[in-house]
Amino acid sequence: MKDNRLKGIIALAVVTVISFGAVYGSKALTKDKGTSGEETNPAAEEPVEGSIDVSGQEGIDAARELTDASGAVTGYAVTAGAKGFAGKVTLEVTFGTDAQTINGVKVVSHHETEGFGANMENEDYLAQFNGISAPVYLPGNAPAAAKKDETAKEPAAETAKEPASTELKDGVYTVKADAADQGYLSTLTLKVENGAVTSVVWDAANELGEYKSYLSTVGEYKMTDNGPTWKEQADALAAYVIENQSTEGIAVDENGKTDTVAGVSISVEGFIDLAEKALKLAASGEGAEAAEETAGTSSAGTEIDAVSGATFTSNAIVETINKAYEFIHAYAAK
Repeated sequence: MKDNRLKGIIALAVVTVISFGAVYGSKALTKDKGTSGEETNPAAEEPVEGSIDVSGQEGIDAARELTDASGAVTGYAVTAGAKGFAGKVTLEVTFGTDAQTINGVKVVSHHETEGFGANMENEDYLAQFNGISAPVYLPGNAPAAAKKDETAKEPAAETAKEPASTELKDGVYTVKADAADQGYLSTLTLKVENGAVTSVVWDAANELGEYKSYLSTVGEYKMTDNGPTWKEQADALAAYVIENQSTEGIAVDENGKTDTVAGVSISVEGFIDLAEKALKLAASGEGAEAAEETAGTSSAGTEIDAVSGATFTSNAIVETINKAYEFIHAYAAK
């Protein structure tokens, strides 16, 4: 009887020790798990050297100063993101000491479609960002200042302008069509400097936010198989207004088309209507936006290639890079 009781006590003790070991081992295995069940790296939670506070900055995930062995700042790295086609697109953008020159762009994460948006990971695509100036923009979406820079590169004889007969007030004037035409809503932006029109940008977007200028450039909005693209024709109309400082002289037939501007076969009535409205605003100065560039900005930006067939992804890339630029440019200016 005594032996049986002793054996029972020993067995109970062994079971207790095994159970304790199992519980302890389980805790040891899970001590590095986060609340989501994913493993966390305690070291990753430590502050990164040179880190910059990004609290309250929408779209900015992290930022840090890059330094050399002596501790001198050699540049900046900003991790930012924006919504793409299938989810958030996150990039790390590195800048030079001027907080404007882009030294490189790296894809951190995305959920874009293989063969389309996911092509942003291609080295050839990312290489275009090395050494360019922020902000960036897609073809056909150049800011007025960039249009001015492009015009300034042309021969003087071709770009000489005379002020309009009616004095125009300096500023940027934007007008929109009252209604969409065949699913596209037109917008025209006109810039006046020193009393003369220096930039005209005409474009139209559908409900998905896709612009005719971009779609025509990548072959998704064709006018003809061999003729000028919609964007090229829109640019030709804009050049006419800049050269003549008005829409006068553009003869329109019963189909809304013109032979006045070479190479233009699209309907021009919508363009003329918006251009005249913008010129009328410029004559009065009503609704003018400041024409000056942002203080401290020495460049109008750089046009980049879109990811072919991936409009939403391309827009997310532009938005992300420009968010990173705006944040770090403001930080460096302090």
